[in-house]
Order: sequence, then structure tokens, then C-alpha cells
Amino acid sequence: MLFCEKCGSIMIPGEDNEMKCNSCGYSTKEKSEIISEKMNNNQKENILESQKEESLPIVKITCAKCNNNEAYYWIVQTRAADEAPTRFYKCTKCSHTWREYD
Repeated sequence: MLFCEKCGSIMIPGEDNEMKCNSCGYSTKEKSEIISEKMNNNQKENILESQKEESLPIVKITCAKCNNNEAYYWIVQTRAADEAPTRFYKCTKCSHTWREYD
């Protein structure tokens, strides 16, 4: 999530892959490489494309596909705010991806 350098509001994707502030109108192309739009159930979601696996934390968990014991993980709120978030895992060896619900 990016915040406006001028007023501190949340930046949203604008035209030409730039980030734009809805509050004050400030825009920047400085971090435009992280923006991609995806339509899912008529909801617009911002996806961080430039987030590399190397920047994600690693946990000890067994991959069902290759039995490797390490995986990257991240958490996403995929359901209503009053429900638990979904944990996603990606094997460090074979890149198999799976999710876990609470």
C-alpha cells in the first residue's frame, strides 16, 4: 500500500500506470511497476506484481507436492472483514502454491 507524500492519504492506480491521490491529486510514476488491475467478481483488486518471493517471510511447512519443508507465505483478507484472513504458501523448491483457512 502506498501513501501520498503530500497529504498521507492512500494512493490508488491512475492512468498510464501512475499512482494518484484522491484527496489532493498528487501523482507519481515512481512505483508504477507494482500496479496491475484484475477483475474478480466485479471488484477491482490491486495486485503487487513486483513483490519478489525473496522479500516474503519463510516458514517451516511441508509441501504436498515435493515434500520440501520451507515455503514463502503471505496473508490476504479474501472474505468479510469479520472473518479470518487466508494464508497463502508457495514452496521455495517447486513453487507449488496453496492456501490455508482458519
